[in-house]
This record gives sequence, structure tokens and C-alpha cells, in this order.
Amino acid sequence: MVNTLLLGLVQGLTEFLPVSSSGHLALAQILMGWKEPPIAYDVLLHFSTMVATAAFFWSDIVYLLTGWCAGIFDPTRRSGEGWRYGWAIISGTMATAPVAFLIEGFAEKWFASSSAVGAALLITATLLWVSTSRRERNVPVSAALGALMGLAQGIAVVPGLSRSGATISVGLLAGARRKDAFRLSFLLSLPVIAGATLLQCLRMDIIDGFITTLPSGWLGGCILASVSGYLALFFLRRVVIGGRFKAFAVYCAALGTISILLDYVTR
Repeated sequence: MVNTLLLGLVQGLTEFLPVSSSGHLALAQILMGWKEPPIAYDVLLHFSTMVATAAFFWSDIVYLLTGWCAGIFDPTRRSGEGWRYGWAIISGTMATAPVAFLIEGFAEKWFASSSAVGAALLITATLLWVSTSRRERNVPVSAALGALMGLAQGIAVVPGLSRSGATISVGLLAGARRKDAFRLSFLLSLPVIAGATLLQCLRMDIIDGFITTLPSGWLGGCILASVSGYLALFFLRRVVIGGRFKAFAVYCAALGTISILLDYVTR
């Protein structure tokens, strides 16, 4: 039960902070002997973080969706923020899906090597450091920006590459405002997490024994994932808008270096 709760907490915090939830899970499995969570529990944890994201951005979702729908019927509304964000999310999702599908098998093998995860964490650290060192610009949100961030999101299925870190960093390097890079990064995650969750459910041949496969304490783990994720989003928004990514870059660099060294020491 303790591991179940810890997995929920780790999922909630690291899913949103730019430190790679998959990298932390892979290292926990390798170094601490944690077993991979049952598929049903993994599905619920990802659903819990999706709920946290939707709750945090609910007013943005309503506002932007309303603006995008208005643009469909009224050409004069197509210069608005909702129209631009809508197409950015659509193009980003279309960029994410094929890339993530193509490298999914490769990414699963990545879990087995702490040095491979460590190398990916070092890449995350470099992205965070470089992007936060750039002066903020004011490139507007567009379908092209969404596609670029979506491509980064697809590649970030590799354990150790942070999804939020990669997408926000790429957005900043492309010239987006910090506020826009943060918001678009997490709005892009919603259709992808929903799609991945549905795909996992279909692979389980839904689900006569869904509840029976869940570990003890699963509900507490899901609640922890949602609550900790929601709080992490508040914290991360302040960090991104304040341009203070470098602390996370140092953390990822340190953890990545330790992971690589441990792999050689334990051989």
C-alpha cells in the first residue's frame, strides 16, 4: 500500500514538474526494486493527472474553446486567441501521435537502463538551462508553434525526457511568451493523455476484472496524484513566468549524472 501511495505522489508531482515522471519511475524500478504498477492502476494515475490539468485550466479551456467555435461560424473572430490556440492544439496533437507511436517500443526498452535514463535527463537539463537563458520574446501562438511543441511532446515519451520541460523549452526557444508556452504545453497534454488512456484500456480488452487488478490503496494514490499535480501546476506556473527554470536544470543534471555513475558502479 505504501508503494501505491508513493507512486501516486511521484506521478502527480513529476508528471507536471519538468523532471520527467517516466524517468523517475524507471529509476525507482531499477534502483529501489519497485515493480511496474498494474496496467489498471497506471491508467487511473494518468486519468487522475488529466483531471488535475483540466481542473487547473478549466476557465482557459472554456474561453479558448468558445473562441475557436466562434471562429468557425464567424470569420471576423479568427484573429482571436481561441482560434489560434485551437489550431495550435490540433496541429500539436497531430504532430505528437505519429512520433510517439513510432518510438514507443524503443522507449519501453529505455526503461531498463539507468544510464540511458540519465543521458535523457541530461538532455532535459540542457533544454531547461538554454531556454530559460533566452530573453523573452512575443511570438504569437500559431499552428506552427503547436506542431513544434507537439513534436517535442512526442519525442518526450523517452524516459528521462520531461514532457513539460521539452514542450515549454521548445516553445520558449521558438519565441513564445512564457505564459503562452506554459499554457499551450499543458493544453496539448490533454488530448494526448486522453488518447493514451483510451488506448491502454482497449489493449486491456475492457475490463471484467478491472477493479480486482488494482493494488491496495489505489484510491488514495489517485487522490494524491490529482492533488499533488494540481499544486505542482500552481508552483510551475510561477517558476515559468518568473523565468526560473535553472534550478530544475541543475536537479536533472545531478540526477542524470548520478544515474549514469550508478549504472557503471553496479555492473
